[in-house]
Amino acid sequence: MTDDRSAPDRQRAETLDADQVSDWLSRHPDFFEGREALLASLQFSHPQTGGAVSLVERLIATLRARTDKAEGQHQALLNAARQYDQQAGAMRALTLSLLQAESRDALTQTLTAELGERFDVHHMALWRQLSPGEWPQPPTYALNESTDQWFTSHLSGASDCLTLDAASAPRVLPGTYLSGGRCAVTRLALGERHGYLVLAHPGETSPPWIMAAENMTWLGEVMARLLLRTPS
Repeated sequence: MTDDRSAPDRQRAETLDADQVSDWLSRHPDFFEGREALLASLQFSHPQTGGAVSLVERLIATLRARTDKAEGQHQALLNAARQYDQQAGAMRALTLSLLQAESRDALTQTLTAELGERFDVHHMALWRQLSPGEWPQPPTYALNESTDQWFTSHLSGASDCLTLDAASAPRVLPGTYLSGGRCAVTRLALGERHGYLVLAHPGETSPPWIMAAENMTWLGEVMARLLLRTPS
C-alpha cells in the first residue's frame, strides 16, 4: 500500500506538537462544527478517577471542580469577614471600658481585666516614667534608664514581638512566673515622656491576635492618650 501523503505533509505531521495544535484550534474555534462524530470519539482522562470519559463528561468534571473552588474561596472570605467583625467588636468593647476609668491605676487594672476576659492575655506590664510622689500599683512599673535602654536595644520599630527566656521574662514582666514564650511590646508616646506596654503569652502556641504588631500599635496609641488625660 502506498502512502499518498506528500513529503511536506509527512514532515509537518512528524514535527507537530501539542502547543501547535492548541494554538491552531484557538485560532479556528469553529473547527469542530459539523464534526460531531469526531467530538463524540474523543476520549479524555477523568481528573479524579483517571478513567476515560467523553468530552462532555470531562467538561462537567472541570466545571464542577471550578465551582467547588469558587465556593471554597467564597466561604473563606465569609469566614475572614466574620472574624474581622468579631475582632472589631472586641476592640470597640475594650475601648469603651477603658474610657470609663477615672484614674491611671484604674485604667491599667481595667486593661488587665479586659485582656484576660476578652483576649486570653494574662500577662501584662505598663512601663512609664512616674511623677514625683506617684506610687503606682502593678501592672504599672517605673521606667528607669536601664530598662529603657533594654527595650530600645531589643525593639526594631514602634511595636515588636520578642522571644522570652528565663532572664528576659522577669525583666519585662516583674513578678511573673514565665520562663519563656512570646511578648509583644509597643512604645507609648506620653507627651515629652514615653513608656512601654508589654503583653506576654506563654509556650510555643500562637499568641492571641491582639498581640499582632498593628493591634499593639493601635492599643498603645489609645493607652497613651488616656494616660495623658487621666489623673493619677
